[in-house]
Amino acid sequence: MAGSTLDDRISDGDIVSEKHVVEEKFLDSPPSEVDQGIVKDWDGEEAAVKRKIDFILLPVLAVAFFSLQMDRGNISAVLTSTITKDLNITTNQINIGSQLLSAGIVLSEIPSNIIMQRIGPRVWLSGQLFAWGLVATFQAFVQSYPAFLVTRILLGFCEGGFIPGALYYLSTWYKKDETSLRTSLFFYGQMFASATSSLISAGLLNLSGRHGLEGWRWIFLVEGLITLFVGIVFTLLVPPKAGDGRPLSSFGRWSYFTERESHIIRNRVLLDDPRKAHGHIQISRSDICKTLTQPRIMQHVFLTLVAMSGFQGLTQYTPSMIKSMGFSAIRANTLAAVPVYCSIVWLTALSVSADRTKHRGPFVLLAITWNVISYACLRTTRYSSSKWHRYGVIAVANVSYCSMHILNVGWLSVYCSTPQERSVAMALVVMAANCAGISGSQIFRTSDAPKYVHGLTAICALAGASWALAAVLCVQYYVRRRKEVTEPESKSDAVA
Repeated sequence: MAGSTLDDRISDGDIVSEKHVVEEKFLDSPPSEVDQGIVKDWDGEEAAVKRKIDFILLPVLAVAFFSLQMDRGNISAVLTSTITKDLNITTNQINIGSQLLSAGIVLSEIPSNIIMQRIGPRVWLSGQLFAWGLVATFQAFVQSYPAFLVTRILLGFCEGGFIPGALYYLSTWYKKDETSLRTSLFFYGQMFASATSSLISAGLLNLSGRHGLEGWRWIFLVEGLITLFVGIVFTLLVPPKAGDGRPLSSFGRWSYFTERESHIIRNRVLLDDPRKAHGHIQISRSDICKTLTQPRIMQHVFLTLVAMSGFQGLTQYTPSMIKSMGFSAIRANTLAAVPVYCSIVWLTALSVSADRTKHRGPFVLLAITWNVISYACLRTTRYSSSKWHRYGVIAVANVSYCSMHILNVGWLSVYCSTPQERSVAMALVVMAANCAGISGSQIFRTSDAPKYVHGLTAICALAGASWALAAVLCVQYYVRRRKEVTEPESKSDAVA
């Protein structure tokens, strides 16, 4: 080995010294030169390795996302309980609490991702889980409106940056054309939380009065404790970085992957995106400014802001709207879970189609089209219709859920040119989704209940505007791809 070159060492499969090879040859090399030092010798093994990553990584991340959405979204179930009476507040004041939560998330998104890049995903993401789990649990003991507001903004600060951080961590394990489906699978945690949390909340509301705690306090307490348990499991099981399969629970004695599998995991990703050779990246102020000045990225951000504003408002008040039809609080929360489970099938179909066709934009547009049509049906349904008819329309409107947002995240990720740009762009999109939570929280007002004519009109307008924005982006990417195809042909003709 003493007289061998770096290329010889890589081609011989010297896995033990691979880290040093990367440091010596890749970190100071232009991205275009990285793949020249890697020999692809794993065609027959790649599918099995990829499946192994899926079974190890995705469940852990999805369960963490489940906890995040459960603690963030259980306010919709709490609204069907007695919180307004117990704290002597109105639903408009609850909306302010939701706005503060979203504001806390927005303010901490980018700082959180900068810290994560410095100390590593496992340490930072685990710490976030414990932090928001504690805050979520102690929401059960608030006795006044100011205390409620403080816990909501603290919850936002603790949760901020988790989604883009987890998405960036996920992207380091997969090739670009594999990200759309995996992003959707990651977001399944959110979707299962929205559906299952409603069922859990329905059961917890039955505990109202036990040990002197109202139903909404039981919801905050039990679901917060679930998050703390998930935090322990996440910390013990999540791998530290791509190719390193030694979880904390192994104490360095064993790994999820063999040395051969670790070699395949690292090198297949480097061949697809050589910039990932740098491992932990440093995000500078210039990286943030450069990303902010990319018109294409800001179009994705604005699309998220517009589309999610309507969605956030509708989902927060769906259980309350169902309850106003004459259903009990427990049954309203149970019925609210049905369309979210249906949305998982819808999202899976869109994500698989997007990965197979390698076209994301048309499926984002299709998801928004569903919103436009279903919101219009919801707006025009007569209040005098039967409660099951009105429930059916609300259910259809919720089937699309946040599929547009999930597909948009995968769409943007594919076209990010550097890891720094991808990390900042993911944070910006999630910030936009939470800014939408700020505006969306004020769409359905107390004075507009129970018909919510103005609120439903607003979400119809927002859905129409988001459809137009998505259509423009689709056209722009189509033109861009056409140029990429025609320009090489033009150059070859000129040479000939």
